[in-house]
Amino acid sequence: MNPSRAGAWAMKRVLYHSGLLGLARLARQRGRGLVLRYHALTDDTREVDYATPDICLPVAAFRLQMAFVKRAYSVVPLEVIVGALSAGGVLPPRALAITFDDGYADNHRLGLPVLRQLGLPATVYVSTGCLDGGPPLWMSAVRTLVLHAPGPTLAIAGVPPITLGPKGQRAAAVRTATRALVPLEPDERAVRVADAARTAGVDLDRALGGCMLTWAQVRELAGAGWTIGAHTVTHLNVALADPGMAEAELGASRDAIAAHVGGAAIHFAYPNAGGQHRYFGSEVTAILRRLGYHSATTSRPGSIRPGLDPFALPRIGVSPRLAPVIELAAALERQRLAA
Repeated sequence: MNPSRAGAWAMKRVLYHSGLLGLARLARQRGRGLVLRYHALTDDTREVDYATPDICLPVAAFRLQMAFVKRAYSVVPLEVIVGALSAGGVLPPRALAITFDDGYADNHRLGLPVLRQLGLPATVYVSTGCLDGGPPLWMSAVRTLVLHAPGPTLAIAGVPPITLGPKGQRAAAVRTATRALVPLEPDERAVRVADAARTAGVDLDRALGGCMLTWAQVRELAGAGWTIGAHTVTHLNVALADPGMAEAELGASRDAIAAHVGGAAIHFAYPNAGGQHRYFGSEVTAILRRLGYHSATTSRPGSIRPGLDPFALPRIGVSPRLAPVIELAAALERQRLAA
């Protein structure tokens, strides 16, 4: 570890264990809240095909993080934060909400037992078309295709040949392929990926079977106090899509949740595959409002403060870099104390 990084680590430990971070939190904006953003939980540190390592967290680290936030914050359902913002009210002191994106089955298998034991609520935003044995998330399909394709390059129609590199070193190739396919319409993208997989001899259905939630599992999460939010049908970038297609997916995902779970789906998370493209804006917010949604979360970091637009809620993405509790604690305080 270089000297500057070692110094930063030591300072974090001093702040965390001395309680100065907590004192600073009390001294600054008491009315600020936080929303955490998770995706996949894993049994250990080994990589999985269906999600990139930067959005995976081992369940052991998640368990420690949840014990920490229970001690340090007031963990509340997302709707408590949204309700306070919409009514112009005051956020609960040290309010924090926990969210998951996409709808991976591991949220139920690994996340639910942890949160149930601690008595903590959460929100899961599901891409409804991928549940119950539907087509896998297109980003999962692309990642699996890139990881397992033979040869030095991968051919996907309409995309320049992608240099793969040796197996175990294909993260850059996954990013390249994903970002190139984001702007496509879902049906066209599905055909291109399926054709490429067939040519490469990669069985996507076999590799990705069971990686997404079933509706029975979603109902169990709802019964355990989780909020079920929408994340489109196909993980569509709604800001880049034709407005008619965007509205159709926003409405269909809302309706699917209502049909399978009961009750209105009124919270939404903007899909942001690849992290390179515009993924939300005023035109999408107008559609969400028209369809009866009450909030929408982004993947921009930041804290929740009075007066914030409930359709542009920031969240703190919890990547493996923040797996140690001390790193998470420091990151949360930076956001809460930011001007």
